[in-house]
Amino acid sequence: MSESLNSKYEIGKVYPINVNDLQPNPEQPRKYFDEDGIKALAADIEANGLLQNITFTCHEDKLIIISGERRVRAHKQLGKEVIEGKYVEGDLLTLALMENILRSDLTAIEFAESVAALQKQKNCSNDDIAVIIGKKKSTTSEILKLASLPEEIRNDARTKPYMTRERLLKVARRKDANVQKKTYDKLCHMLEKPENTPRKSSVISQGNKKAGNRFVNAHIRKLERMTEELNTSHKKMLAKLKAELTDEDKQGLITVLKNMQAAVEAICKQHTSSLTAEMFEKETVIMERF
Repeated sequence: MSESLNSKYEIGKVYPINVNDLQPNPEQPRKYFDEDGIKALAADIEANGLLQNITFTCHEDKLIIISGERRVRAHKQLGKEVIEGKYVEGDLLTLALMENILRSDLTAIEFAESVAALQKQKNCSNDDIAVIIGKKKSTTSEILKLASLPEEIRNDARTKPYMTRERLLKVARRKDANVQKKTYDKLCHMLEKPENTPRKSSVISQGNKKAGNRFVNAHIRKLERMTEELNTSHKKMLAKLKAELTDEDKQGLITVLKNMQAAVEAICKQHTSSLTAEMFEKETVIMERF
């Protein structure tokens, strides 16, 4: 670590940093950054300001981003020259891995690769790494199993949030690499199938609304369960907290909830356009309650 540059900063303090002086962490396990997501983040920062500081460190006389590369990119898109950053110290890989593992928006592959890299860095057993990341031993074994998938599959799944651990485990449990690839391709085809592709039952009985709507009703029930699970999970988190939420914690929650809100509003817009004026007014009243 550079003595000359390092001496300018104190651990835990926040500094205004020129975005052009910051460089990506070469040890960052996360390789994929969604450009649409960065544009949305830039719009949010423009409207509400930066709600969560980035973190950075000094390495070989350079300022390295530890967390917040998306925020730095968003600032550059907005033409902002300065960003607030908190100074931290440690080796680049461990800092990046721990920051990634604590994130809630990683894809299953990104998370698995981060855990595997941290295990290698610390040279510890599966049981030890389970304690470090706060997961059950069985869950940790499943996570590490995903990191051993063929590179071609990992590179593709890394960019797809819907490729969850449960889905990828169906692929990882196949012993042969060729079988894994075929299983993965079949899974992709099934999940990426256009929503408007008619099902056989719908084609045969297009006049039978009851048969056609059972998929909608099942989806509605699923959304209701998701809402209940979200509320329950939030209450459990608050009950387990032993200290007040930090600004960083609050920003993480706000960001995820805003992303959810945007997704819900986008789906609502797809359907409200076909409602009658009366029905639209009723729907608006319901949404306002949230």
